[in-house]
Amino acid sequence: MPRQATRVPLLSNSPGTERFLTVYRFGTPGARPKAYLQAAIHANELPGVMALHYLLPMLDAAEQAGQIKGEVIVVPTANPIGLSQHLYANHLGRYDFNLRENYNRNYLDIGDQVAAKVADQLGADEAANVATVRRAMLDAVDAFQAPNEPQFLKKTLMAMSIDADYVLDLHCDAHAALHLFAGASHADAVADLSAQIGSQATTVGRPDAIPQVMSFSACNMAPWLKLAKALPDAALPKTTFSVTIEYRGQGDVSHELGRGDGTALFKFLQRRGVVGGDPGPLPEPKCKITPGWGMDVGYAPKAGMLVYLKDRGATIEAGETICEIIDPLDPFSPDCKTPIKSVAPGVLFSRRRDGALTWVGQVVFRMACENELPHRLGRPGTDD
Repeated sequence: MPRQATRVPLLSNSPGTERFLTVYRFGTPGARPKAYLQAAIHANELPGVMALHYLLPMLDAAEQAGQIKGEVIVVPTANPIGLSQHLYANHLGRYDFNLRENYNRNYLDIGDQVAAKVADQLGADEAANVATVRRAMLDAVDAFQAPNEPQFLKKTLMAMSIDADYVLDLHCDAHAALHLFAGASHADAVADLSAQIGSQATTVGRPDAIPQVMSFSACNMAPWLKLAKALPDAALPKTTFSVTIEYRGQGDVSHELGRGDGTALFKFLQRRGVVGGDPGPLPEPKCKITPGWGMDVGYAPKAGMLVYLKDRGATIEAGETICEIIDPLDPFSPDCKTPIKSVAPGVLFSRRRDGALTWVGQVVFRMACENELPHRLGRPGTDD
């Protein structure tokens, strides 16, 4: 029998309407390793949805063959609120209209609460300690009284993911090469995933750096980082591997890309023992793994029309002009073109589209550089 989806009810702000998540579950509940995958928490970012469109039948076939060794939860579209946000024929799914809150920000920060609860319950047995911590995490999420619709959605997603071994949050950028944001606690898994999906830029945080922005990816790994800091002598292994995969740009939706992306995700789950079978040889990596604070971010110093001299995925030298801001009102002035240059060598992995109208302070590019950049130290990994 094919795996059937379940409906998980959500709050609705409008009488006579309902919202729900569609959730697919494979394997045995509670089996390990557990993997959780979701796409489109920013509801107008659909390349990850296409990847899961192809992954789900692969998981179903593996289920029928008895090859799901752990547990897999897949949420093909994680934001029914944002899916309905159309304004004048434009699909907007990044911010809640009522609260003006980013759907990938302000998740529960339960690390301190969990550390206080389990401090006197941990012993010498790592496996028992992990089970204790996971119960405390689930209890903390369950006890949260969500005050509004977007917070209820975030609580519901966390309740399914917080005890997973692998959490993969699928996004895309405006116009970008395939790239990956990860923590530094699982270097082997980061390397495997980066190579398997063909990431062209992979950035990792410092091992001891607790996320400053509580995104979905961060909320699943931050409790373990806080536990390690609060209870340094506790017998706790590395646990949740939580990452954000950015599947290129919003326009990069096709059967060819989706099929390849879904297949790569399936092979990663095989490599991590979640699914049985031979994934074959690991592809050669397409990039070096670089530090999160080595990610340079370019900002628009003025308003105008963007024109790029470099495309996504390009290798850039220090001092090269990446894009120009054109003054559309005065082509005769010597200052009608304002160049924006790189400060260090690296890979240009994210940018806007040519011809976009920009405003002062808007992020216009991101680059992965091999070394930490002094002007980026302490800055969040994403700025918008």
